[in-house]
Amino acid sequence: MAVQTHAPNCRVIYGPALVASLGALESEIVTTTWQNFLTVYRTAPGQAVTEQAPAQWTDEAVNWETFEHPKHMHANTWHYTATPILTGRLIGGNLNTMYGFFNSPYFPKLTGNELLFIEDAEKTAATLEKNFVMLALAGVFDQISGIILGKHALYDDQGSGRLPIDILQEVLGDRQLPIIYDYDSCHTVPMLSTPLGADVRIDAQARTVTFSHF
Repeated sequence: MAVQTHAPNCRVIYGPALVASLGALESEIVTTTWQNFLTVYRTAPGQAVTEQAPAQWTDEAVNWETFEHPKHMHANTWHYTATPILTGRLIGGNLNTMYGFFNSPYFPKLTGNELLFIEDAEKTAATLEKNFVMLALAGVFDQISGIILGKHALYDDQGSGRLPIDILQEVLGDRQLPIIYDYDSCHTVPMLSTPLGADVRIDAQARTVTFSHF
């Protein structure tokens, strides 16, 4: 997001990591992730592209160096709080990484039309609450039109029974921000590729996302 803010003509795609995502031993997962990336990467300027969410997902941390057993896959569903369809200009990425440039010239100027995409991995409920509160205190939630919350890989609820969406809604308080959550551009696999700065239309019921002007 910092690159896209200062180099808007540079296409920035939030997508798979070379080793962790594309070096996995499960060929079907790798193929799906790679094809999603290519679909976005090969989209010509001025054209739109639509991605379909994978039918299944996993965050099981096995099969890194040697194959142990097939990863346990979950049926995939996206959820929403107010409306199943959100549109706007997409900003965001990994919330923990934003600490490096938050409230700096590299953080985008907000106009009220933005959809904030945030995701994280291997965090506790306490850490996640702290990170969400940081955004709230900085006024970010008061300057956007909605939130896209990615799946949280290997999340630790610390025995609270509270999901990331529960914590986010508590921090939001009375703010009437629509949220689509469990989006698949995150640390779970397979994953979608997300062009930052694009105009986006995301449909939680159809589990599709369309990007244009990127």
